[in-house]
Amino acid sequence: MSREVCVHSWPCSYYLEPEKRWVPGKHSLTSHSLRFTTDKTREALVSFPLSSVIEIRKEASHFVFSSITVLEKDHLKHWFSSLQPSRNAVFSIIEHFWRELLLSPSEAPLPVTKGKQLTGLMACSQKRLEETARVLHHQGEQLDSITKGLDKMESDLDVAD
Repeated sequence: MSREVCVHSWPCSYYLEPEKRWVPGKHSLTSHSLRFTTDKTREALVSFPLSSVIEIRKEASHFVFSSITVLEKDHLKHWFSSLQPSRNAVFSIIEHFWRELLLSPSEAPLPVTKGKQLTGLMACSQKRLEETARVLHHQGEQLDSITKGLDKMESDLDVAD
């Protein structure tokens, strides 16, 4: 996960089952994994790939705290609560990335053909030529403006003579 770019992170609390207590920290999401890091020690208490998740739910812990639970394939349940800005916002984003991963094809992407590579190169070349044409047009307008200014100065000097 260290090489992946963090999509978003939220302040929240994680329920540490062995110690039966909530730990404050940050819940981070990348395109392929979830992680919880404590505020106090900056230690990653939990880190797992989204591909190991079988269920994400909105629940309430002790009928008071609104929470998100994440169930992994090995039936390990993770509780996240005190989510900011809101449980619903965080849930929607995490669920989006999880579903996107579920729906994406599992096989390796097809290799790009030479035709597609050439088409891509041609499109990039066309874009660069268009940008260059715009820059040259702008420079031409600047030269025209300079020429008009010089002509005006020359005519002013002729009048002064």
